[in-house]
Amino acid sequence: MLPIARSFYSGYPKEEGTMIAQGSPFSLEQFKKDGFCGPVQALTLAEANKYNQLFFETLGMSPFEPGPTQANLSAWHQRYRWAYDLAAHPAIVDPIAQILGDDVVLWAMHFWYKEPGNPKFIPWHQDINYWPMEPAVNATAWVTLGYSLTENGCLRLIPGTHLERVEHVRIGDESSAFEQGIGEERIDESKAVDMEMTPGQVVYFNEATFHGSKANLSEIPRVAFSIRYTTPEVTFKMDDWNGDKSRIRTYLVRGVDRYHLNDGIIGTVPAD
Repeated sequence: MLPIARSFYSGYPKEEGTMIAQGSPFSLEQFKKDGFCGPVQALTLAEANKYNQLFFETLGMSPFEPGPTQANLSAWHQRYRWAYDLAAHPAIVDPIAQILGDDVVLWAMHFWYKEPGNPKFIPWHQDINYWPMEPAVNATAWVTLGYSLTENGCLRLIPGTHLERVEHVRIGDESSAFEQGIGEERIDESKAVDMEMTPGQVVYFNEATFHGSKANLSEIPRVAFSIRYTTPEVTFKMDDWNGDKSRIRTYLVRGVDRYHLNDGIIGTVPAD
């Protein structure tokens, strides 16, 4: 049963050494200090419900019978107008502009969906380890369309870890969704924060903040997505990018581009 009756964001210890995030308005000061800020309410409950239904419709399943999927969950903003509208939503982008400045470039989107009983976990990692960008400037908006709870594998972060870049190592665990992550010796679990979130809330973090998530061992699906933003001054080193390069496309969602460093990968907004 969905445990929505308990109090959210009260700051109480969930388990020894684990704290629950407390809801608050966006704070640039906190973002700079801790490497993240949130949860912040961006979407209305009606919007969150609408996009949650669109997500499941796109997968071809019912939100009342969520199951596993083999669908590619990356770059939906390039294929579906509703996903692009989410990625460019003013209420989500406004805090990003506080972080990055008046000129904002959207360059990636991924849905982090965990169906009930999904045993996979996301190891502790820093995003910049995977991204050939120069300079390394990125702000992520991590948005939930449903309830994101400790029970169903919510986002976890460690405050203050954004101040240095750490070499990643092979995880060696078949349950890990990533082959590489941060070594256990570099992780202080006592400082980890479980970012429990209600529908339509956002957590903002930068390219170096340690984050990850546990498996979803509950009966509650976790439907969330990340949106990546940078500035026109940043160059994408496409020759160094691994995997599907077509998922990396730039969209100016705020301000102007005075540099034109990535004109070769400008994306096209989907018509519908």
